[in-house]
Amino acid sequence: MPVNAGYEYFAAQRKYQEARTLDEKIRALEELIKAAPGHKGAENVLAQLKTKLARLKAQKTAARKKSGGRVTTVPKTGAAQVCIVGFANAGKSELLRTLTGVGEPSPTPYATKTPRVGMMLYEDVQIQVVEIPSGMSSEFLSIAHNAELVIFLYDAAKTEDVERLMKIAEDENLENILWAANVISEKKAVGFAVNAASGDNVDELKRMVWQRLRLVRVYTKIAGKKAETRPLTLPKGSTVRDVARDVHKDFLKNFKFARVWGSAKFPGAQVGLDHVVRDKDIIELHVG
Repeated sequence: MPVNAGYEYFAAQRKYQEARTLDEKIRALEELIKAAPGHKGAENVLAQLKTKLARLKAQKTAARKKSGGRVTTVPKTGAAQVCIVGFANAGKSELLRTLTGVGEPSPTPYATKTPRVGMMLYEDVQIQVVEIPSGMSSEFLSIAHNAELVIFLYDAAKTEDVERLMKIAEDENLENILWAANVISEKKAVGFAVNAASGDNVDELKRMVWQRLRLVRVYTKIAGKKAETRPLTLPKGSTVRDVARDVHKDFLKNFKFARVWGSAKFPGAQVGLDHVVRDKDIIELHVG
């Protein structure tokens, strides 16, 4: 850790630690390098950061070459983007429809030719779900690189597919993965299982998705009025500073204090910018 590093460095360091996709990690490392102190005591740390950055950029270049330069992206909406990846007839389209109401499953293998997109509601948060075609082309897997989470779905009767999917995860350098067996036949599943067609255990899958995304919901309010019903979603570990910045830069610039219901010592307690918020906190920002 650099000596005498400023707030910008530690903020960038937290962004890097929370980054889930290759592009997010590259951007966060670039910010971290810019914010790193220039004194001699930080030389080793700076060199390590530059080495990490070079390695990540090399991975990105290799992925582009593998796909022949063809990269497909899906614009993100909602609190996060989640991809469903699996082989033909694993039940991806059924799971997408069960989670989001979008799509029509087909018994024909490889019927999905392009990514399908739907919105999953988890309590009061919208999460984007993208079904990746079974061909596993690097062009479409590029979407998974930029997603916050990947669901690897496999037929519970074909546990041998897990090893093949693990190889894909390794080759594509995918890290934040949630494994789910789809119970299509009567065979008992190994590990966490759902039934994409009937919806059995899908609510638990939604809960696990939310947990793995490592997000918190914050409800802002104005003094004397009720809290907003639509939450802000922020990474776990976020502070009141992050909430104020997310609402408007002027709120951070003119911040006086905040009152918090939820994670504070008592309801409505006065806190400063460094207070760490928790899921479902209510935050009342005071500026002057």
